[in-house]
Amino acid sequence: MNKIKCFKVTLDKTEQDIAESLAKRRYNAARKAGVTNAKIGPQSNHLTDLEGIGSEFAFCKLLNLFPDLTVGARKGGHDCMMFSHKVDVKATKYKTGRLLARTSKAMEDSDLYALMIGEFPTYTFAGWAWNHELLKEENIIDLGHGKGFALSQDQLNSSANLVNLIKEFVPNLDYGTASCMIDKNHA
Repeated sequence: MNKIKCFKVTLDKTEQDIAESLAKRRYNAARKAGVTNAKIGPQSNHLTDLEGIGSEFAFCKLLNLFPDLTVGARKGGHDCMMFSHKVDVKATKYKTGRLLARTSKAMEDSDLYALMIGEFPTYTFAGWAWNHELLKEENIIDLGHGKGFALSQDQLNSSANLVNLIKEFVPNLDYGTASCMIDKNHA
């Protein structure tokens, strides 16, 4: 099997401006609607929203998907669509960080979860998991901010597997020229 080596995805100035604006507007809309910030960690609310939106943009840029630009209050759900699959993009600044989801997540909220590692505006795609792989009782842990589902990076599906899934829908798609390259030496 080919192994995908993803380069860092850096948002350009325009993408950064859009992400900054969306983070501020989404935060305000959510608080106005009474939605509680579901962050897992001690970081500021602004940074939580900015990193979330920045990582969503980076994931979409990497896989040539369109990000969700809506502003209204959101609870649960997904961040983008990859063909018929609902994707929830998670972010961490820790290089060995885990894919995390709150225990309130339901199977129908998202079909798959993607982990982006980095800090605004630069991220790396670390891997992904199907909802049934992540949202299992055996994956519940407490990292000091309440219980949640967690998978370490070595438990995630590789980016190569996600590209192969995409190729099922678009067989002639070539991701070798954008932000990733296929390393055929690991076939």
